Amino acid sequence: MKISIIRKARLDDIASASGVEVVNGIIYILSDDSSFLYKIKHDLTVLDKIELYSSNATNPVHIPKPEKVDLECIGQFPINGFQHLLLLGSGSKSPQRDKGFLVKLPTNYNRKHIVWEVDLSRLYALFRSDERITTNGEINIEGLAFSDSKAYLVNRGNVSGSQNVVLSFSKEEFVEYVQGHMDGVPFPSIHPITLPEMNGVPLGFTGADFYDNHFWITCSAENTSNAYDDGKVEGSMLGNLIVEERNNGRYNEEVIKMDSLTAFMDNEVLFAEKVESVSFYELDQKGHYTALAVTDNDGGASTILLLDIEL
Repeated sequence: MKISIIRKARLDDIASASGVEVVNGIIYILSDDSSFLYKIKHDLTVLDKIELYSSNATNPVHIPKPEKVDLECIGQFPINGFQHLLLLGSGSKSPQRDKGFLVKLPTNYNRKHIVWEVDLSRLYALFRSDERITTNGEINIEGLAFSDSKAYLVNRGNVSGSQNVVLSFSKEEFVEYVQGHMDGVPFPSIHPITLPEMNGVPLGFTGADFYDNHFWITCSAENTSNAYDDGKVEGSMLGNLIVEERNNGRYNEEVIKMDSLTAFMDNEVLFAEKVESVSFYELDQKGHYTALAVTDNDGGASTILLLDIEL
């Protein structure tokens, strides 16, 4: 895989960007420090700030770490023909981060964003109880992606016991769950993914996207031993996962494994920032993908990257 950073720009009005999603040419950006979802144009002008939840913080753009929901995941899907965004907290501190938000996007009949809170406490409790995901009860959900039939979450591993895993759900069941239409919780299939180190620091998942039948992930090497504290970032990588159906002799099962993994470089120098999320939105006739990525500078101004990717 070859990654080229075509353009790099500071987002002075958005700190700690944690998610990006392109919807019909409009860019939505999530901040893990903020109670707002940001809607911006291609020229990076902020069109709207959608309040997701109320906060007692003096500055709702920089909510103190113990209080914030820590929204890390963003993905899109339709409900009854209307496009929605789903935003998920990381679950790295309970109960503050065991929630998400479902956002109905504007239509010709209603120009407003409609926001519903989603209770994730029972689902995240299930994750914490499964030793295939974590051996110390600690989780850090960092990415969300939807294929035609599946919903995928990625959990970021660390040296204290949390694993880098992909959690795969039936999309139909997962969408019913986030709408509050289920009494129980959906059960995922669990796929451990082995990631290498970068400069001696283990890589951990930071984001996910599904585009053109490819499952894309971002990961970074952050020198921290747990899901709560920040650390020095050595660099970030973009990966492509293979998703297959195999018959194990009794039934078909989903198999997910790493295909390729490439470091982000800037003018042939390692891009030593934490790339948190990627959103693919175009494929040209030469097989080049166009995508946007955002970085989290832990309270500072975020960076947005325009990428050209060739598999």
